Amino acid sequence: MFSFFSRTAVSSETADWIAECFSWAMQNFDVTRFREATELVLPNDKFFPKKVESPEAMAAYVLERVSLYAGVADWPWRLVRPESFTLQAPPLLGLNPSVRVDADNNAYAVADNFGQDLQVTFLREQTAKPQDLTASFAQALAHHMLWQSQLTPPGGPEYFMQTAEVLAIFMGFGVMVTNSAYTFRGSCARCYNPRANRQASLSESECVYALALFADLKGVPRDNVLPYLKKYLRSAYKSAEKQLDKHPGTPHLRELMR
Repeated sequence: MFSFFSRTAVSSETADWIAECFSWAMQNFDVTRFREATELVLPNDKFFPKKVESPEAMAAYVLERVSLYAGVADWPWRLVRPESFTLQAPPLLGLNPSVRVDADNNAYAVADNFGQDLQVTFLREQTAKPQDLTASFAQALAHHMLWQSQLTPPGGPEYFMQTAEVLAIFMGFGVMVTNSAYTFRGSCARCYNPRANRQASLSESECVYALALFADLKGVPRDNVLPYLKKYLRSAYKSAEKQLDKHPGTPHLRELMR
């Protein structure tokens, strides 16, 4: 289904699936919030103003900010070390991902005291790469949101991981998800640390296309996106803009924003 061979465009089939994911998310994950409150979260002091020093403090702070911008700060998150992380399906808590809070923490719905928590883990090495850490947490929260919804992802259950990653982009984390989709190993093996890198489910080209679609629907100017993307991805972003302009599903998605 997916195209892994071009950084300048995606296949028409992939473009169809990403458009379907956005339409599906807008119908099931609070289109009002997407229209009125969702922002393109950028790796700068506006979105992450606090300075932290220790890896643990960094992880806790980034999770706090990501959950806030995702609109699920009132969900019962618990940050755990990898050795304490339970690798099993989380409990279903009766949460409704279609009713969330906005970025100013104005509640559309306030969570009760659930008595259980939703685990999120991190690797200490990731705290040295804040964009990867942010994208990892956005991806993890999207996994939880999709699981709590008990909805079937576009394409079927086998596309759970890919759909969750599109959902993370839909929630505003596309720049960092895209920048962390691929990490070049470099010529020095000692400089490469795979434990610091995010485990991506989409290719760079797919992330770029989804990010361009997000920016189009939200009216985010290209000049607000390109400076934050890796340099070699900027031409791919421009090509993605051109492709989605010609995609037959784009007008429908634009109409949903009205």
